[in-house]
Formats: sequence, structure tokens, C-alpha cells
Amino acid sequence: MPGVARSFRLALALLAALGGGPVSAAGPVEVQRDAQWDLGQRIYREGIGLSGEPLKALGAAQTVLSGKAVACAACHRRSGFGMSEGPFTIRPITATALFEAQSIAVHSPRIKAQLGTRQRPPYTEELLARALRTGLDSDNKPLDPVMPRYALNDTETRAVAAYLSTLSAQPSPGVDDEEIHFATVIQPDVTPQQRRAMLDIMQAFFKDKSGGARSDEKRREAGNMRMYRSYRKWVLHVWTLSGPSNTWGQQLEALYRAQPVFAMVGGLGTSSWQPIHDFSERHEIPSVFPQVDLPVVSGSNDYNFYFSRGLMLDAEVLAKFLRDRGEIGTLIQVHRQDEEGLATSAAFRKALPTGSALEDRVLDGPATAAFWRQVADAKASAVVLWLGPQDVADARALAETPQRPVYLSWTMLGGKRPAFADASGANVRLVYPTDLPPKHEARLLRTRLWLHNKGIALTDEAIQVNTQFALTVLSDALGHIMDSFSRDFFVERIEHGVSQTPIPSLFPSVSLGPGQRFAAKGRSLVQLGDAARPLPTALSGWIVP
Repeated sequence: MPGVARSFRLALALLAALGGGPVSAAGPVEVQRDAQWDLGQRIYREGIGLSGEPLKALGAAQTVLSGKAVACAACHRRSGFGMSEGPFTIRPITATALFEAQSIAVHSPRIKAQLGTRQRPPYTEELLARALRTGLDSDNKPLDPVMPRYALNDTETRAVAAYLSTLSAQPSPGVDDEEIHFATVIQPDVTPQQRRAMLDIMQAFFKDKSGGARSDEKRREAGNMRMYRSYRKWVLHVWTLSGPSNTWGQQLEALYRAQPVFAMVGGLGTSSWQPIHDFSERHEIPSVFPQVDLPVVSGSNDYNFYFSRGLMLDAEVLAKFLRDRGEIGTLIQVHRQDEEGLATSAAFRKALPTGSALEDRVLDGPATAAFWRQVADAKASAVVLWLGPQDVADARALAETPQRPVYLSWTMLGGKRPAFADASGANVRLVYPTDLPPKHEARLLRTRLWLHNKGIALTDEAIQVNTQFALTVLSDALGHIMDSFSRDFFVERIEHGVSQTPIPSLFPSVSLGPGQRFAAKGRSLVQLGDAARPLPTALSGWIVP
């Protein structure tokens, strides 16, 4: 059985060759080593053993656990840096935490009191196997009963050791001794004004971070042992996509080969984010709050954080609002046969109670006054418009029946007030993502002052506010990981810190937990006033479907 030190060196060589994961090689020894690492990762992340079946283990009070419940990542997280849950503290099991002795001398009494002084011997492959099977640590002391006892064979324990010997052992791609690289992704349908609104914020923020790093290098030398070790110059790469969406994956691969990035931040687009999402998952690159209307709401998602489920959330919130108020009635929904229209109308239909009377009116071609007259003359208790501002510009006919509400999405309107809402007696309602004045202005005051101090005009509140929020989350998470540049650890810090971020997002309520990827869980409904009293009024509280 090879020693852990040798396994560690081999695994690190593999990591270095690829920049973040083991390499598939032609030789039989290398292929066998790859298979061993892959098995170790599967055991660690999924609780799946050599046979392909879920592993079994004994938990506290001799309870039998299996599969995901005994996957190491369930407690130690993907990064291996552990976690705290109630009275339990789950220790790190990264490569250096397990297989190396403490190498940093602790001189500060305060830091020594925080860290403790007890040192256990480094693990070896044999000692790790004993700990997994019997619950005795490398110092022959019992582990906490919360640590499962596994029924692993020798092949499986060697695989776990091989995987753990690489876990968070080196910085993830996109980081070197001087710089940390980030990318933002922009889809082709983004207007120049939207692009500028986001990039102005990003460039000002990155300038501040990189400028501060120079002075922090001096402070680091004079600071205590636990401070000022992670400063790097922030470098932003703008990845602008072009052409049809089925080519975006190839474009991203080429950009990433030219310059790996530690994480993606922000981003804009109105088309499906699926190609960018898949790229992020494939390379395990964290993606921090792109501003998209069509995020990926199903399937695998370990690395993509979204502000909300976008238009899918709009549809579900409206369906819940109507259902809870007993106002389903006979509904007409109007949409186009594009990505946004098809996805939102399908989500709305799915969210309504079975058997609801819902008629689709597909807008194909210009939205003329004649078209809107046909919709207005149709018998319906409410009309739902999944359309943008240009399509509803001539919809004045809908305001002629004030007792019949017309529902629209603030998101699809781009925050623009529909013109027909100005008509006297119009009954126009919006699915609304933020809070109302004056609370809204007060909550965003800090961001507005930052924009003013940077000389940036407020041109698109949603994009600019959310961009600054995403960058602040990014900065806070990096500050907490210090010099442990593990993407998985970075993801875990984002999960933990979003609700504590001092800079606001557009949404009045955001939060995340382990495994959660959508920060804003709800919307509200507001009633628009007419031209005489244009300010909106609340029709509901925060609705979480």
C-alpha cells in the first residue's frame, strides 16, 4: 500500500497538470490512479461506493445511515473546510488539515486561545482507514459520535485517502501570487446602455479593490498571524458572447482556455442562461448573481447563484395571489412565441389549480390597437400580459373595463410604467420585485451615495444596485476565505453571508442556506395609480409560492 506522502505528491502533480483536477493519462498506472481518485470523489460527495450502491454507516445511537446521508460532503462540505451546526463543530478535513502537522507558529496569546494548543499527529492512509471504520483519530482518541462509522473495503479507503490528499490542497484556477481573475458574461441581446450600467459599477469597484491591495501588502507584514494574507490584484475579464446560443459553450471554453478565472460575477442577458450555467457546472466555477430573466431552475446546480427564479417566480407568485384571493375566474394570458413568453406562460399555467379556465392569446407580429381591441372584447375576469413595454404601448383598450384587472410583470417591462395605466379608472397591477417608496429610497440610499461619490449617473437602478450587491458579496466571501483559494469554500461562504451583506440588492429580502441557489424567494403585487395619482400601492405582502 503506497504511503500518503507519495499519494499526496502524485495527486498534486496531477492537479498541477490540469490546474484543478486529476488528469486522464494513457498509461495503465495513471488510468488506475484516475479511477481511484474518481471513486474517492464519489464516496466523498455522493456516498456511493465501489459497487455503485449507496454506502452504509452507523451514526449516533447506532442508527443505520446510507447514501447522501453518509457522504462526507454532507457535514464537511465539498471544500472539506467543515461547518458548525448547533452545538456541533465539524472539523476541516482538507489535505493539509489531515496529512500535515501544524506548520504556523502561534505567538499571539489571543490567537492561541482561539485555536487551542492540542496537536494531533498527522493522518496516514492506515490511520484514516481506522478512523473511518472504528471512530478513532490519529491520536487513538475517540471521534465525536456524530461521525459515522463506515463499512469500507480496502479499495474504498484507499480511494478516500487519494481524494482527500488533493482536497483544497492548492488554489483553484484563476489565482496566482499576484492576481485573482474574474469574468462577467454578457449575452448578445444586451443593449449598450445596460452593458454600460453594469460595467461602470464593476470597473469602479475593481479599481478600488486593486488599488487597496498595494497598501495592504505593507500592512500584512505588520499585522497579526491571521490577517492580511489573501490580497491579490483583482482582474476583470468581460466575456461578450455572440451568435446563436448553441455556440456559446464553445466560446466560453475558448475564453477560459485563454485565461482561467476563479469565479464569474454579475452578467446580463434576457435569453436562457443554460449554456453559461452548464459551463459553470462543468468547470466548477462559481457564478455570483448574474442578472437574468431565465435562470436555470431545474437539474444540477452546485455553483450558480441567482437573484431569483426570474420570470418563473413572477408566474408562480401571480398564480398564488389569484388562488389565495379566490380570483382565478376566466383568465386570458397574452405572450409571444419567444423564450420569455413561452417559458413564463407555461409556468403560469402549471402553477394554476388543475382545471382553471385559462386562454392563451399568442401575439405574432405587431401589437396593434386592433389586436388589443380583440383582447379587450373577450370575456375574461382578468388579463395577464407576459410582454415588454413596446408590445403594450398601444393597449389602451384594456383600460376601458376598470373592473377587470390587467396583470403585468415589472421584470418584463424593464421597470417601465405601461402608458395605458395613465387612463382614468385603469386597473393595472404588477408582479413587483422590490419595496415601495419611501422605504425603497431609504433602503437604497447607501448605494445611491456610492454612485454619487464615484461620479456614476443612475441610469438603470435594477442593474446598478444588483451589480454592486453581487460585487460586495464576492468581496465579503473572499475576505472570509483569506488565503484558502478554494472555489468550493468560496461557494460555502456565499451561502453563509448573503443575508448579512451590508449593501442592499433590489430585493427587500434575500437569504441563502447550504445548497440554496436563489436568494430572493418571493415577489409582491402592486396596484398602479392613474396619471393623477401615479404612485403604486401594495396589494399584497411578500408572496413566497
